[in-house]
Amino acid sequence: MLSPQDTDVLADLDRWRAQRFPHWGEDFFPGALPELAEIGLQSLLVREGKLDLSRGRLAHETSERLAATLPALAISTSVARLHAYLLLKYAQPAVRDRYLADTLAARVFGGFAMTEPGAGTDVRAMQTVAVRDGDHYVLTGAKCWIGLAPVSDYVIVLAKEGHDGRDAPTIALVVDMDSAGATGEPGPQLSGVIGMPNGTLTLTGVRVPQEHALTCEGFRGMMDGLNLARIEAASYSCGILHRALELATERASSRIAFGQPLSGLPSIQAKLGRMWTDYRAARELTLAAVDSFQVEGGDRDLISMAKLFASDACRRHTDEAMQIFGAAGLAADGEVLRLHNAAKVMQIFDGTSEIHETMLGRRAAQGAFA
Repeated sequence: MLSPQDTDVLADLDRWRAQRFPHWGEDFFPGALPELAEIGLQSLLVREGKLDLSRGRLAHETSERLAATLPALAISTSVARLHAYLLLKYAQPAVRDRYLADTLAARVFGGFAMTEPGAGTDVRAMQTVAVRDGDHYVLTGAKCWIGLAPVSDYVIVLAKEGHDGRDAPTIALVVDMDSAGATGEPGPQLSGVIGMPNGTLTLTGVRVPQEHALTCEGFRGMMDGLNLARIEAASYSCGILHRALELATERASSRIAFGQPLSGLPSIQAKLGRMWTDYRAARELTLAAVDSFQVEGGDRDLISMAKLFASDACRRHTDEAMQIFGAAGLAADGEVLRLHNAAKVMQIFDGTSEIHETMLGRRAAQGAFA
């Protein structure tokens, strides 16, 4: 259940969506983010300077509503919660204090860097290496497809420690992007998340103080953060899907064919019925994953199921929405096509649908769900 204070946050967000979002549109970055910080969206998992996961359902609601408005805006807002989570849980106090408050206020921006040109799902193939040198690590490598990379003030980077072999231990470092040898550059504009900066990181002999290492094994800590990101991806998927269903339902009711609204045709009724059913199922599964995250990183299987089901349902049914719109759904500046493109992003970000299927299938074969 949401508290009265939570419903106030949602009411403030809905007013902002109605009154301020039209001013920003796809040019929302960075100006809209401090406005959302004033509502409190970036700090929903922080209370009195400490990590507080009790408002996870409220975070889901805000992500779903923002994704229905503009998915890129939802992602750009919620990544601050990911960075805050990792800083509060694993960073040394001095590092946490350096970045946390400004991150929550959208005065600075962080990045989360795992993917490399030759290492996406196969994380062990990454070539970024941190070598200890006295009280510093010397970091060398490259990352790609990193959200906010061109504008990040700091980036949490996953690297191998000591050497680049597949069996190398891993470390996660908070890298100040003002450091010599650290460069963030724009990459291709990604269809589906237009408006959100994206790009590459080049790390050439970057000296990172040892106290900037997260206090955990690198891969484990980043996967902990990735579980939170996967819950957010499921929430975005629910929001995109809900908006597509609203538009499809309105279109089916207003479009006349063969002397009656499309919604009077059994084939269209079947589509709408299945679409709304899958939305409700995706939402309930996502909320279950949200609730699980309150206990030490959450139920990884449930989180994976939520991300897989919600993103696949989102893609499948935004495609059905385009069918209901017909040629109008193909309009390059149309909302339905924008949602359709964003839905594809959800199947790729934070672990592809295929890797989630594989992980869950392996767990099923081990008897985890029996």
